[in-house]
Amino acid sequence: MDVKTLGEQGLHGWKGRVADTVAERADRARIPVSAAQVRAVLGLVFFTTSLLYVIKTLRAVAREAR
Repeated sequence: MDVKTLGEQGLHGWKGRVADTVAERADRARIPVSAAQVRAVLGLVFFTTSLLYVIKTLRAVAREAR
């Protein structure tokens, strides 16, 4: 699995709609990246923030258990 595929897998529901909108606007702005690359980066950002939230929650639970 490559990074682009991982990023695309993180886009479900409202996150996918946000990524579609941003990618479309980036495509119209004619920046030097493709819409698929923009979607992949946004998917990775959403995935990373979700992962950090889970880690933070687990750490808080572990601290409370002590």
